Amino acid sequence: MENKKITRAIVSAGFCSVLLCSTQASAEDLMDVWKVAEENDTKYLSAYHKFRADQEIINLSRADLLPTISFQYEHTETSKTINESDNAVFYGNSADYPTDSYGLTLTQSIFDYSRWQRFDQSKISANRAEVEYTLSKQQLLLRLSESYFLVLERSDQLRAVAAEKKAMLKHFEVSEKKHKTGLVRTVDLQDASARYLNALSKEIELQSRLMDSRYALRESLGTMPGELSRLRPDIQLEMPVPSDPEEWVKLAARHNPELHALNLSLDEADKEVKALRGGHYPTLDFVLTHGNEVIEGSPFGGGSNIDTTEISVQLNVPLYSGGKTSAKLRQAIEKRSSVLEDRNDKQRSVERSAHDAYSRINEAIVQIGALDKSLQAQEGRLKSKLAGYRGGQNSLVEVLDVEQDLSDARQALIKARYDYVLNVLRLKFSVGALQEDDLSAINGWLVSHES
Repeated sequence: MENKKITRAIVSAGFCSVLLCSTQASAEDLMDVWKVAEENDTKYLSAYHKFRADQEIINLSRADLLPTISFQYEHTETSKTINESDNAVFYGNSADYPTDSYGLTLTQSIFDYSRWQRFDQSKISANRAEVEYTLSKQQLLLRLSESYFLVLERSDQLRAVAAEKKAMLKHFEVSEKKHKTGLVRTVDLQDASARYLNALSKEIELQSRLMDSRYALRESLGTMPGELSRLRPDIQLEMPVPSDPEEWVKLAARHNPELHALNLSLDEADKEVKALRGGHYPTLDFVLTHGNEVIEGSPFGGGSNIDTTEISVQLNVPLYSGGKTSAKLRQAIEKRSSVLEDRNDKQRSVERSAHDAYSRINEAIVQIGALDKSLQAQEGRLKSKLAGYRGGQNSLVEVLDVEQDLSDARQALIKARYDYVLNVLRLKFSVGALQEDDLSAINGWLVSHES
């Protein structure tokens, strides 16, 4: 019964592998998917449109400082009857007549402290929008790279687990035959079966996770990716320059785009406080009006055509608005304090991220060197244990333990290699230096087929 279950599991896993690992003929490298993502990633496209919209902020605030000109026109039909008058000549007169009037009004702000503060604020806002758009591109570069290499890592992990499963199945089949002749204990056969089924379970889980990572990459591309170029086994491992992690922390504090955007948001909040404080200040406007009124009749006889030009300077002094101005000012001060805390929090986070990425690069380099040697040692150890097992010096459990250790070392090495690549990119992102050229350099580490 157990053998039938294992057979069904083998067929099922093989079928899933065909479904999940079938790929297109030509492999896509990192620059190929970048070109597609740049045109299709919805987050990046949304950031672009937001950037374009935010550039209009300056025009909107400048408009409040420029003159406004308006035109008014009115047509009126009037009917009047004189019911009583001190002048008997007009008594009982009536008239129906039209009146046409038009006017032009020009208003120019002479002094408005709040408007000038908001104009200064708008220039900061436009600058922040540009920084955020630059940030969105760097975020896409990193997000795409993480998705791309996650697909590769899980593909490599899947192959490692498949090799583990194959080895465990072989041991199970051999031990099953020996068990029938009494050369293998039942407990050892059960151990071999359990190890195989455990490897099979890991393979099925990785197949699911691989498909999920392909869908994650699809979010940026708009379509499901085909076969991807793989990471070469002989990539050159280098420590970042400068070699002092604290230098990277300082660079991140000065150049990280997220932090830069929050610094600009803090400047915006300062201007908002000043603009609202200006709500207590007087304003001065220049007003020029010119109008014409044509009245084609009157119960007193005759009509008129009158031009009127008025020039005035209007002073407005706010005295009381129900406490609204003061409340808005207090609100803006608290919001500024909130932005300040967000900025401080982001600075700590950015500095930690830079230090962590640097440390992980160093850690990955050490791990890759150690795991390479460990893998060679495990392979030699496996050969020795297999020879000992055939000669009767080692048990099946000892062989299975070494097979498991070998597979674990393979998977750890795979993880360390991809950790190195991604943390190189994360370190550059943390200091605001991640560019398309960096992806191009990483792209040189890829091959379209396995070496």
